[in-house]
Amino acid sequence: MAPLVSVVIPVFNGMPHLPALAESVLNQSYQDLEVIFSEGGSSDESMAFLNSLEDSRIRIIQQDAGTTAAENWTAATKAARGDYIKLVCQDDLLYSTAIAGQVHDLETHPTAIMAIAQRDVVDANGDRFYANRGCAGLSNGLHSGDEVLKATFIQGMNVLGEPLAVLFRADALLAVMPWDGSNPLVLDLDCYERVSRAGDILVRRESIGAFRVSTSSWSTRLAKEQLKQFQDWQVAFAGAGRVSLSKVERVRAGMGVYVQTGLRRGAYSWLRMKGSFRSQA
Repeated sequence: MAPLVSVVIPVFNGMPHLPALAESVLNQSYQDLEVIFSEGGSSDESMAFLNSLEDSRIRIIQQDAGTTAAENWTAATKAARGDYIKLVCQDDLLYSTAIAGQVHDLETHPTAIMAIAQRDVVDANGDRFYANRGCAGLSNGLHSGDEVLKATFIQGMNVLGEPLAVLFRADALLAVMPWDGSNPLVLDLDCYERVSRAGDILVRRESIGAFRVSTSSWSTRLAKEQLKQFQDWQVAFAGAGRVSLSKVERVRAGMGVYVQTGLRRGAYSWLRMKGSFRSQA
């Protein structure tokens, strides 16, 4: 019997990109899914769209108005009943074989508690402007959690990627709940770090979906805070003593976070100039 995969989707004012995301999930080549939308008190047409969906695999749960992003992510995750869990943000996309490939990765590597992959980066219109982003410093195959977190520290960026790029074993993810929103822009990385203590991480160096950069993206709206929050994560990680870090590695890490922040802000400015940064309702 094929394992059940729970795709959990926190929603808050998800239009206009929510329909494209829903279509990409429901049209996966891997069909043994439950799809959970956790609606967090939207003021747009998100709830009307969700109510229009007709698929027996869908469940819709509702949160109170004022629910934080971390609380909504946690509610969506805790509602999952599957053997595996993938959280996908409302404006991203999954390619058709994304889940099938990552289920295979975890089924064939029993020590792995997470499967990660690359993703493309697209603008508000869905046009790709960066291919195969993520997994920097990592080769295909099995890595220890410490090895992956050390690569993240040194690269100055979250090499595991946004949640769309990750498939978790359900028991490993549920064991570290809740998602912690105290440092919002490392909300995902904080969780990955806690999960990674339980086993290995399987890396697939190919794009399995698309992360959308636009005015509708929660992380994009908080971009000015990203440098400080990632630096805070680096300080905490180095201080925890999980891995040994040389002086050269610490210098590379300090430089890397500035380089990555500059590249990110440059991309946002370029998209604004092109007129492809703003999501159209």
